[in-house]
Amino acid sequence: MQRILRIAIARIFSDLIKADRIIDTGEMDCWQRVCNRYSIDSQQQIEARALSLGEAITTIASGDESGLGADLLADCRSMTVSDGFCSHSEALLMVALKLCLNENAAEKAEVISIPRADFNIDTATAIYIENNADEEINEAIRTSHRIIFKEMQLAGLHFIYLPYIIDHYRRTDRGLFCRILSFLAPAISQERISESYDKLMKMTTAEFCKDILCNRCGISALRSTYPSLLIKISNNFVNDAPYSNYLRIEVADDILQTVLKLVDSFTNLLSSDIYVANSSEEKDNQFLYHGFYKQLLDIFLVRQNVRSRILLNPYESEIRYPDIDTTLTGVHRRERALYMLLLCRGEEGLNFNVPKGQAARERYDRRVDRIQRQYADIYGLFGGNRDQTPDLRIPEIRRPIFACLKRELKKLTALYNPDDYNVNCGLDKIYRVAIEPDLVQIVPSDSPNPIPLIESEIYQQIIRCS
Repeated sequence: MQRILRIAIARIFSDLIKADRIIDTGEMDCWQRVCNRYSIDSQQQIEARALSLGEAITTIASGDESGLGADLLADCRSMTVSDGFCSHSEALLMVALKLCLNENAAEKAEVISIPRADFNIDTATAIYIENNADEEINEAIRTSHRIIFKEMQLAGLHFIYLPYIIDHYRRTDRGLFCRILSFLAPAISQERISESYDKLMKMTTAEFCKDILCNRCGISALRSTYPSLLIKISNNFVNDAPYSNYLRIEVADDILQTVLKLVDSFTNLLSSDIYVANSSEEKDNQFLYHGFYKQLLDIFLVRQNVRSRILLNPYESEIRYPDIDTTLTGVHRRERALYMLLLCRGEEGLNFNVPKGQAARERYDRRVDRIQRQYADIYGLFGGNRDQTPDLRIPEIRRPIFACLKRELKKLTALYNPDDYNVNCGLDKIYRVAIEPDLVQIVPSDSPNPIPLIESEIYQQIIRCS
């Protein structure tokens, strides 16, 4: 057997033992038998800590070992009842293993493991997700929603269908809902509260999957997902980093049958006929603020990991990131002008590499003279005296300006990929800001409405005419 398979097996059994948060002698005896049977040594047990549950299951499912999945499932089942009791948390893991490792399973399923800080909801929560709207499946959910919800609830699972949550929010008075949002985030401006409300009311399941789960939370495995149930099955650690594990089961327009089969498989594993049912359900004038519901509202209010626009307003001497309601502070006119210059020059960037040779040095002088003229034009836009513009051609003047700008930009941690918004110097030693041009806007002198920077007269004057 391949070494990586033994490491993956060690990871799976380790999670099963820890699932109910109790370790007993029966499980330790079973663990020893598993280690002996699959030749798992202490070094492989250590290496298993660095493997996520999702990676471990995928490794087993895609391995070439004939019959390994079936043998492993039988051993896992023995492990879960080695103490005479299969708990709710153990049953969740076993359902995931049965769907992912059973070659004859009708449903296509996989386990996805992600850092817990990115997206973290309550265990046993099942969310319907889709990358593109599927009207037949959505109609099937609407028709059978009560049955699906109750069947899962009686098994201790909580079904969430995002359109029903948004419909509940829409039925609420806008003023009341905005007051609730202001209460939850008192530091946010009323403009941002109103903007967050409007975006939340327009949220669809497909947008939630692509914009929230994929783009903001970084769950790239869901980027092209088919309509599926995403079920939180456990929390664990990969090395010392907290992770969440989700079971994704693809569904078709017979989603009710998929749910009934899932519930039956799950409840048959449990040792008790008594389950703790989640009674969470939003009602008129009541709004849940825990688990998924809290995560949904926090995403729109806190706005972590947002790909924000950059709004340049030189006439107000201001640079803003409107999608996170943040203004660049801690900088002066000279840093703001430098940032705008970098944004104007885009991929070309600022090149201060001094070449060797007379001819090359003359070209260099012409290049940096042009950079200095552009910088002076922008410095004047921000209210400065062009004749007193700091000279970027002098390293002793240039370096502190770059250092101050980079230091303050580094504080914008709410941005998605914040390094893209900062000043970077690559192997070619050229300074650039690696942000998409369509995210950069400017307020023109004759209108309060921002326009794309590259379409502005200012851009043409600075870049094309200097």
